[in-house]
Amino acid sequence: MKIILASKSKRRQELLDMMNIKYEVVVSKKDEVKDSALTPLENGINISLEKALEVKRKTSGDRIIIACDTFVIKETEIYGKPKDRGDAYNILKSLSGTTHEVLSCLTVIKIKNNIEDIYQKQSSCKVTIDYLEDDEIYNWIDNHEPYDKAGAYAIQEEFGKYISKIEGDYYSIVGLPINDLYKILKEIE
Repeated sequence: MKIILASKSKRRQELLDMMNIKYEVVVSKKDEVKDSALTPLENGINISLEKALEVKRKTSGDRIIIACDTFVIKETEIYGKPKDRGDAYNILKSLSGTTHEVLSCLTVIKIKNNIEDIYQKQSSCKVTIDYLEDDEIYNWIDNHEPYDKAGAYAIQEEFGKYISKIEGDYYSIVGLPINDLYKILKEIE
């Protein structure tokens, strides 16, 4: 059955490649707008589902659609992708020297013979970042691409040297909980 990734994320593509999954990419253009009336978890579940449903409408035939939404939570603040350099700085300054949560919400839709089944899993991790000097923050921002990363950082890149502790699924922090995905795919194929 055809597998479709509803994301242009290079990290998610690399993780599917690592899992030896053959897939095609159909990018979801769904805005990742958080509803203030919902909890962070509810927002993540809804956004992930909306991304998958949008790609479902763009495609046809028997297929499996994979979508995921990942974001960072610190106390009551929810951080997605930064809008600009100033936003990236503010996010990283806020996360500096603290422990925060990374939440990944996975949606898999299987369509076979026009019958649709939806599977969802959520993964939460705790990440502790060392205290960052301003020059370290600006060096990261100016020499890397923080604008397509929830929380403005990528644990699998050079920024990983500032991470002193993680509790939970590393791949959820990267942006795709591959163990959860594997279990879903094993169950539905």
